[in-house]
Amino acid sequence: MKRLLVIGAGPAGLVAAVEGRARGLDVTVVERDRVGAALARWGRTRFFTPFEMNLPPRVRDLLGRTAPRADRLLLGTEMVEEVLEPLAAHPDLAGCVRVGRRVVAIGRAGLTRSELAGHPLRAERPFRAVLSTPAGEEIVEADAVLDASGAGVPARFGPGGLPAVGEFEHGSAVLRHLGELEAALPGLGGRRILVIGHGHSAATAILRLADLASENGGTRVTWAVRCSHRRPCADVACDPLPERHRTVSAANDFADSPPPWLTVERRTTVEEIGRDGKELVLGLTGGRRIQVDAVAAFTGYRPDSSFLAELALEPGPASEGTARLERALSKVTDCLTVPQVAPTDFETGEPGFFFAGARSYGRSRNFLLRTGFAHLSTMLDGIGVPLQAAHS
Repeated sequence: MKRLLVIGAGPAGLVAAVEGRARGLDVTVVERDRVGAALARWGRTRFFTPFEMNLPPRVRDLLGRTAPRADRLLLGTEMVEEVLEPLAAHPDLAGCVRVGRRVVAIGRAGLTRSELAGHPLRAERPFRAVLSTPAGEEIVEADAVLDASGAGVPARFGPGGLPAVGEFEHGSAVLRHLGELEAALPGLGGRRILVIGHGHSAATAILRLADLASENGGTRVTWAVRCSHRRPCADVACDPLPERHRTVSAANDFADSPPPWLTVERRTTVEEIGRDGKELVLGLTGGRRIQVDAVAAFTGYRPDSSFLAELALEPGPASEGTARLERALSKVTDCLTVPQVAPTDFETGEPGFFFAGARSYGRSRNFLLRTGFAHLSTMLDGIGVPLQAAHS
């Protein structure tokens, strides 16, 4: 029986475990934090997509009557509590999911990155992963690996994606996830807040702060965006996802005609961050300086590749995801319009090692769970017995 190691217990990781076992694989899922940790950091942010798009039908059926309604837009925390945690505890995954285990290094048993790279003999060696656990280090070997660890490392907010001066020293004071902003909101009424970024997370943050400003008239928000558009958040014409359309349109309306509590700084990057007592002092493009009580930066996220140094991988040059998939999807501008890709587009350069779920897209913001599950199915068919054959 082939051994499959899955890194990450989010939606992609747990679906991979269910589908892998259905194909006769011996599956182990390792998660550095808790099940669904990345979604838990969303706080009370809603999915733009209905639940039926966020879990394959066969896996949804495992939840039985407790499964959320198909058309429901779940909060991130609801997806964890009502879907992922019950799924991880399901008998079909008994003994499979191990939390509190962080992969610190992974490679081919007895081979460095440069030895037999690209040679068929390299594939004959099993993968060997070193895990950090509360009880000490642990070794796991596998015949195939799916890295479904997501892309949860916050990108730097300085010019060109580099750190702003002082970011290493003072960056820990910056809110980087919507759940962190939500937790801080009770103490931000009447304060000055800087929001950086113009993606969906930044748009959601602006709406949260609009509610706060309506409750406390002393709240002041500065919104710094790199683009020059009056409506900075990318909108999709005739958007089929109403919640996404609502969020983007409402945030763009605020930017287009700012209310008294909001100042929009366009063509602006944070170049420096420091402290003056309890206040954060920021240097912006053009020599401008502002003082605020809190900073919320939503400038994107990137994958963690720190544990992959001894694998002969070919990451995407722009996305840090799967290089061939990056090229296949280079013209895609919206997650709902993804073309069909070939099984070879999932190859990473290391036979038997695949990036899965959001990790395969890396920094790209066009990932959709439904698409990721379709890709997973193709990868798993190449590792084990195809699903139809397994049940024939």
